Amino acid sequence: MGRKLNNRKISNDRKRKLRKKKNKIIIAVEGNNKTEKLYFDNFDDGKQDYSITIAKGNDTDPLGLVKNLDKEVKKSELYLSKGDMVFCVFDVDVDSNKNKIIDEAKKYAQKKGIQVITSTPCIELWFLLHFEYTTANLSNNEVIKRLKKFNPKYEKNINIFPYINKNIDIAILNAKKLEKYQIDNNKKIGTVEANPNTEMYKIVEFLIKK
Repeated sequence: MGRKLNNRKISNDRKRKLRKKKNKIIIAVEGNNKTEKLYFDNFDDGKQDYSITIAKGNDTDPLGLVKNLDKEVKKSELYLSKGDMVFCVFDVDVDSNKNKIIDEAKKYAQKKGIQVITSTPCIELWFLLHFEYTTANLSNNEVIKRLKKFNPKYEKNINIFPYINKNIDIAILNAKKLEKYQIDNNKKIGTVEANPNTEMYKIVEFLIKK
């Protein structure tokens, strides 16, 4: 009887040692837009070694978004040195006046260990790159119009993930190619001038490899 109890104890100890604590990932997105939240929810189905939390708040300006994210991180038990991650995702849009505040947001984020993920002009460019590669300078509406050629039912605040995920590797390659194109043409990533461009591949590649 004692022998069985001892074996059970050893077995439980091994399980505790093998059980890995999930890394925490906090992602901040702009305003009340559910598009990004719905997209990222698809990566957190309980099978990965991480859990995703969408930061609270409805800021639309990049600096305010990063600062509020920093406040939330401080309240959380987050350990960046052990694999926890913090991302701030926002659109650059097409107004060049936004460049200054984006630059300030990036500098603030870097000091706090927050990774900034931008899309110029909007996140829909990332969705579009699942289907086609383009270097055309585009407005938000033009990106969505192109996207609707491949997904006619697309609207803001819908879960587009099931319709595009099969092409995720294509999107990653297209985004990297586009980033290189912009850099080769002396465009600063994360500015209005680097249109089109999206850094979404960085966070997505991280999530699918975890």
